Parts: sequence; structure tokens; C-alpha cells
Amino acid sequence: MNRVRKERLKETLEKLDPEEHAQVFGIINRYTSDYTRTQAGVFVSSDVLPDQCLQEMETLVAYFLDQRKRMDAERQRK
Repeated sequence: MNRVRKERLKETLEKLDPEEHAQVFGIINRYTSDYTRTQAGVFVSSDVLPDQCLQEMETLVAYFLDQRKRMDAERQRK
């Protein structure tokens, strides 16, 4: 996966809520144990993640964003 796509994914991940982050971490945890836990969160280098992991993360993030968009549209209709 190229650097631009990784940057875009990182920016999108920063917008997620803690529950969504936990689900993304579940994906990361299946592929590597090379991460750092701090009080601020979990840090992992995208360089240690295989493309398949990053693609799964992109798919999950796209799902989260789609669900938010649908919920917002539903709220506006009511």
C-alpha cells in the first residue's frame, strides 16, 4: 500500500470513536504484536502491517463512515 493511502487511513482513524478504535485494534492484533501501549493509546507503525491488514482496516473504516452517514441521514429525515 502506498504512503498516500496509509496517510489517508491514518487521518480517518483519528476521527473514530473509542469503540471503533477497539475493533480496528482487533484487526491489527491478528497480524502483529509489534505495537506500543501508552496511556494515550496504542501506537503501531504501518510499516510492520501487511497490505492485507491495512485493506481490512480500510474496509472496516469505510463501513463505520457509511453507517454514520446513514444514521445522520435518518436523523435529518425525522
